[in-house]
Amino acid sequence: MSGRGARLLVAAAAALLLAGSAAVGAAAAGPEGAGAIHVRAYEVRHRPLRDAAEIVESVLSPEGTLTLRPRLRTLVVQDRADVLDRVGELLAGFDLPPRNVEVTFSLLLGTDRAAREPGREQAPAPLSREVRGVTETLGDFTKWTSYQLLGSRSATGSEGSEVEALLSEEYRVRFEVESYDEARGIVRFRRLSLERLVPGEGGAARTEELYTASVIVEAGKMLMLGSAKSPGSRNALFLALQARPR
Repeated sequence: MSGRGARLLVAAAAALLLAGSAAVGAAAAGPEGAGAIHVRAYEVRHRPLRDAAEIVESVLSPEGTLTLRPRLRTLVVQDRADVLDRVGELLAGFDLPPRNVEVTFSLLLGTDRAAREPGREQAPAPLSREVRGVTETLGDFTKWTSYQLLGSRSATGSEGSEVEALLSEEYRVRFEVESYDEARGIVRFRRLSLERLVPGEGGAARTEELYTASVIVEAGKMLMLGSAKSPGSRNALFLALQARPR
């Protein structure tokens, strides 16, 4: 590229940044036509700039380049016009305000009735219709066939935020919603933890982590998570959760 052409390209890029619009463009020095290289700037308002850059990099042509402007929360892209159009479409679907997700939890204590001592068998306590439906499903593929509801709670979290919710005086959950994928109808949890609060000396409680994992659940569908000390344990904890966008 000639010295004059390089100066024109730099001047065009500077003008784009000063304009401050979400996506504006100009032709860079080079032959006109479908293969001509253009430059556009895209402002990323809601999502992390580096996450947006990873999406853009995945569609660039071999001639394309990408420059990050963190202070302006802007991506400057040079590529063919058709590629720049594709970049704009991807960012429009990605750079959205954080969405809220309501999560409903039910914590159950499962007991292996067959392992109980003779003479100590008791009739199971009545359960709500929702919990009864869950336990009927569990009974099909686990040995824990008697269930007691320990606590339930609904909590709402937005994408990227961490939420803590008490299920009872003894148990709580912590969760962080990573994203809601509307096209696939799934909610991703970056981290979901079930914790037990154990009383300590002087009234202070210590936290015992029972289960932690990254979780994916279909929106509106129930997911069941289980935790036991060993396969032979008489008791096990089951956490049922449902997530819905709000």
